[in-house]
Amino acid sequence: MLDFKFSVLLPVFFKENPDHFKLALESLKNQSLPANEVVIVKDGPLTNELENVISQYADLLPLNVFALEKNLGLGEALHFGLSNCSHEYVARMDSDDICVRERFEKQAKAFLSDPKLDIIGSYLNEFVHKIGDLKVIRRVPLKHEDIYKYTFYRCPFNHPTVMFKKSAVLKAGSYKRMPFFEDYYLWIRMAVTGCIFQNTDEILLNYRIGNNMISRRHGLKYAKHELAFFMSCYKEGLINKTQLLRFMARFPIRLMPIVMLEKFYAVVLRK
Repeated sequence: MLDFKFSVLLPVFFKENPDHFKLALESLKNQSLPANEVVIVKDGPLTNELENVISQYADLLPLNVFALEKNLGLGEALHFGLSNCSHEYVARMDSDDICVRERFEKQAKAFLSDPKLDIIGSYLNEFVHKIGDLKVIRRVPLKHEDIYKYTFYRCPFNHPTVMFKKSAVLKAGSYKRMPFFEDYYLWIRMAVTGCIFQNTDEILLNYRIGNNMISRRHGLKYAKHELAFFMSCYKEGLINKTQLLRFMARFPIRLMPIVMLEKFYAVVLRK
């Protein structure tokens, strides 16, 4: 067994499907390199069904469960959860994802082979009902130089696949409230603070997208959140004016009919 200690950070809120949550925890139980700690952040009160799933795994996983009094959103739940992770290395996943059995072992070996590395992610396999039903692999750039450049064009990591150094994330300001863009906001700040990036071309996670994933990234409300995110980055000096204008060019895309947006995602973003 590798001498490598790490936490898993996993938020959950009341709308999650308890069966999907159970499969996510089961994939943690079956890891070739088990986590030393699984930090579950209950983002507000949960349903009885979700609470029962947590109870079922209390003796099967090293759970450390925290409860927020009300639903604060992903950014604040992750900020709180990260501050309560006991180990320097922290892996992320969502409450409806399924990790590949060797995920953590492979990521741990990457960190052990390169002590300067601050974060590593991977490709992921998208699915709706059953693993493999979409036959869609979400690819990301692999080498640090390519990831760094890509960060100022598009999101460079598949968020639920990453494992990172807690100290590097805290140095960049940790997770913050930024609806829909909590992860991308963090990656840009980590790039600016000089973090070392890496992705692997292996699929280490099966990502449940749901039938309404595209619709959640559509419409005026989402476009306003996206614009607010990029404006925040510009005002903080994280991106320059040219980069801001390039990002703002996305605004019309969010107002496309959903059928056209689906084709755009298929052709441009998932190539």
